[in-house]
Amino acid sequence: MKKLSILLGMALMAVVTLFSCKDESGTYVEQLYTNAQKDVAIRECLRTSADSAVNHLCVPDGFYNYNDAAYRIDFDLLQSSLFDTLENHGYGYLSDTLILRTNRLAESCGGQILPTLKTAIDSLVITDYDALVYGSPDAITRYFTLLGYSFLKTSFQTPVTIRMNLYGVNEVWNEMTQRYTQYSITPLNFDLSNYIVEEMLDGILVEMSLEEGLIRTDSTHRNEKTKLLAK
Repeated sequence: MKKLSILLGMALMAVVTLFSCKDESGTYVEQLYTNAQKDVAIRECLRTSADSAVNHLCVPDGFYNYNDAAYRIDFDLLQSSLFDTLENHGYGYLSDTLILRTNRLAESCGGQILPTLKTAIDSLVITDYDALVYGSPDAITRYFTLLGYSFLKTSFQTPVTIRMNLYGVNEVWNEMTQRYTQYSITPLNFDLSNYIVEEMLDGILVEMSLEEGLIRTDSTHRNEKTKLLAK
């Protein structure tokens, strides 16, 4: 009985200590993890998320079919103008060809996209570490998008422009616009390369944000470098 009382007393003391040491200010956390450690955790999360996004999307059938075609570049903005006009005059197959070739183009860019993402991650300026570490499940990717989008979009232009010729995207686009002008007097104001770059980049960033959430909550998505963020 005496031993039990001692154990109960020790347990009570532990509970009191636990609650009395509750840190409302974040000072204790700051002592456990320095800003330098948080910086490492944030950047490793982004690097791992970027690897995951590229591995999912920049592979055969990645943009076109991955996750039930959630990232397929479909040219929704052209459906009611260019695509419908061509369909009504027997050229709907050109729209399908454009979609397929564009997605194949996007899937081939991994070798150029990943180094660009890593460069943007390395150069990211972080001012409020706690807001990113303890923020929303995608706080880090949101911040990265806010600060890095312009650089990434500009950097993606070259590989996309090159592949628009390699994959015959420009060829089919030129035929589509020529056919369109035969049947419609409505001008077609559309920047093809800009649209492809934005769709690719948006898909990569969305996939990165999903992976960040998994790194935070699912131990199977962590490695030696990213488990610090979870801690």
